Amino acid sequence: MSGRAFAFLPLCAALFLAACQSAPPPPPKPTFYEDLASPTARVDETKALAMLNQYRAQSGIAPLTLDPRLNRIAEDYARKMAAADKMGHDVDGHSLLGTRLKSYGYPFSNAGENVAAGYHTLAEAFSGWRQSPPHDRGMKDPDMSLMGIATAYNPNSKYKVFWCLILAHPPVVAAGGTLMGATSGFAPSVGLTIR
Repeated sequence: MSGRAFAFLPLCAALFLAACQSAPPPPPKPTFYEDLASPTARVDETKALAMLNQYRAQSGIAPLTLDPRLNRIAEDYARKMAAADKMGHDVDGHSLLGTRLKSYGYPFSNAGENVAAGYHTLAEAFSGWRQSPPHDRGMKDPDMSLMGIATAYNPNSKYKVFWCLILAHPPVVAAGGTLMGATSGFAPSVGLTIR
């Protein structure tokens, strides 16, 4: 009888180990909690769009559309801030949003941006902007219909991750195809630094 008990123990141990090894991996972390403090990390633009549109919908504001051109402009500016290790709307003295959009040939009737440094996840950046009245107003501006968002990483900066969110509304096209109000409006949000 005792011989059978000892034979049974290794079988139980083998079954337990097999069960542990075949357990499914934990579910992946949602992208809005991904740490972007690495040279290969990129913010998930579609997740950012969904998060921002859900937030706007809670206030009855129409959704935004992701604009690949604004993503590229935001990415260039986030990289510029990261390279300068400085967060702001005009890191080199001639890069205010209106000037930047014009230099890319991007037509707009109204535009604004939220910038930040130090947030490592989309959830942190979104939460920080929501808690800052000027940033929050920009994200809920009903006159905006397009968005682009990007991050850049500087391993030598105390902030590590730099953020740029651009919101815009295209110019109105009048009868005959004339652009009305192109590049006339410009209302940037203030920058926000944390950490």
